[in-house]
Amino acid sequence: MLPLSPVSIREGFYATLHLGAATGTSTQLISTFGPLGFLFYPVYFPATFAWLLALRAALAGATCWALAWIGYAEWEGPWGAALAVGACAPFLAVDDVWFIVLPLLATLVELVARPAPAALWLALGAAIGLASLIKFTFFIAAVAALTPLTVAALLARRRVPLVATAAVSAAAVAWMASGGGWAAWLAYLDWSARDISAGYSSAMQLPADPGLTKHAAAVSAAVWTGGVLLAWRRLRWGGWTVVLSLAAVLFLFFKAGFVRADVHVYITCFGLLVCAGLLALLWGHRPWQILSAALLIGLLPGRLWLHTVAVAGPATRYDFRPIYPLQAVERLVDGVAALRVGAFPAAHAQAVATIRKANPLPPLHGTIDTYPGDQSLLLAAYEADFRPRPVFQSYMAYTPRLAHANADALLTDRAPEWILFRVGPIEGGLAALDDAPSWPLLLTRYHLAQDLGFYALLQRRVTPIGWHLEPIESVTTQTDAVVAVPSAAVDPVWARIDIHQTERDAVMETLLAAPQIYLEVSFDGLWRDYYRVVPALARDGFLLSPLVKTTADFVQLETGQTEALLAHNVVALRVHGFAAGPRVVDVQFSRLVLDSDRPVAGSEPEPLAQSADH
Repeated sequence: MLPLSPVSIREGFYATLHLGAATGTSTQLISTFGPLGFLFYPVYFPATFAWLLALRAALAGATCWALAWIGYAEWEGPWGAALAVGACAPFLAVDDVWFIVLPLLATLVELVARPAPAALWLALGAAIGLASLIKFTFFIAAVAALTPLTVAALLARRRVPLVATAAVSAAAVAWMASGGGWAAWLAYLDWSARDISAGYSSAMQLPADPGLTKHAAAVSAAVWTGGVLLAWRRLRWGGWTVVLSLAAVLFLFFKAGFVRADVHVYITCFGLLVCAGLLALLWGHRPWQILSAALLIGLLPGRLWLHTVAVAGPATRYDFRPIYPLQAVERLVDGVAALRVGAFPAAHAQAVATIRKANPLPPLHGTIDTYPGDQSLLLAAYEADFRPRPVFQSYMAYTPRLAHANADALLTDRAPEWILFRVGPIEGGLAALDDAPSWPLLLTRYHLAQDLGFYALLQRRVTPIGWHLEPIESVTTQTDAVVAVPSAAVDPVWARIDIHQTERDAVMETLLAAPQIYLEVSFDGLWRDYYRVVPALARDGFLLSPLVKTTADFVQLETGQTEALLAHNVVALRVHGFAAGPRVVDVQFSRLVLDSDRPVAGSEPEPLAQSADH
């Protein structure tokens, strides 16, 4: 349930999820989160606050009920219930741990000798169904855990178990309440499975410490082995449901922590602690069983926790650290006091005022979007007119299909009239790869309305100009080899770089993450610039030269000031990133040609004059 922050607007990603839920458009947004994604971030947003409290309380109640019942039934008394909840709750404060473990509880309930009450099955199933719409990872966990359980029930009792029925029913109701239909549901599954989930490992990875990776893999294998032994002890061959469900959950924990191996590694660490603790609880409550289980937990996931702290540092972010009972009580008291005095609306209003003061924007009339992110700024200034594109932050459009979905949105009548644009790649990325297919459209369907310094304010053209690509040259080479970039005279150079992947690369990407790939460019024969690239996006194509590094560079490109960008013309490039040997690289260069002369800057209608009454 906790912690709860009174401010949401400070983080545009969180706020956009809340806005989508408030306006019934959450099923139209494409991200790692589903239509109930706003529940993942327990922060204040006026229109969703009541739902946030109610649904998180319901999810927390169902989770604690399941944990308490397992402990109570297994240990035949309230001490078991207290131990189950008290030991797991601190680590379930990390939402990824909570919602991945949640469907596993349904499988572990099956291991208890005493039959669970029907009400518990229904509550737990409904919680699993709701959680599956928060994040696609949680949907995968729900399917992985409940499918074996359902199949076993059909084979043994010839009926679908209550937990699966409740999960499907709750998910269906929540989806329809979020404003989506069945066609949107199929589209959500398609986008999530084919692009969001599949592309994450090759686009969002951060290198992991090799020793910590091996340690986490070994502890995961040990915890799974303990689950296999427990399942065999309790159910013999009938324990295959536990074996499969636990394997799937542990694999998801490993991927969640070690694709982006920064503070995310605590997801793996705490997830293993919870799984090991639950298995130990079910192993027995005789003194020697308790002592041996405590020793093993300390030596395996406990030692991994210490190793994680040594490598990644302590978990200080509020959404990646345990919340212990005393802290929970303190936060509960503070939260009740804040609700009583109206601190949440006041903090939200203050955050809006602070953002507006720090980022003064002109008054506008018409819909607006922002590239690559910064939704909090638009929500503070133009909440009523904010119209996010399908993949609402550019770094998340990390597959060609996702990037083209955003580009296609600019071609429809729902394209925003205004765009607040800045150059802001993350983690050393190449700026032109963020929403790369949209860049020609930004140059031809929009014009510069006002240079705001850190931002460029673009306005949709009354009459768009056309554009096309003219092939110049194709080269087949390999990684680490120098490739000369041909000149395109005054026109920009568009490049497609196809880095051939081997079967070994594909296997490594599936098990953990793809290697990081870098593009090195030269402007004058010297190698100075080094950028991270997403291979799938590089293969699809992007603006290579002139290389846009800052918002000022983009303004010069947008207004046709090619002479000012001559120093940014790329003359050579090379691809790096494969320690296991060279890879074949196909490079195709094209000229990006605008089909008509660009209007002189300022020749379009003055944008602010028509909006003085807004």
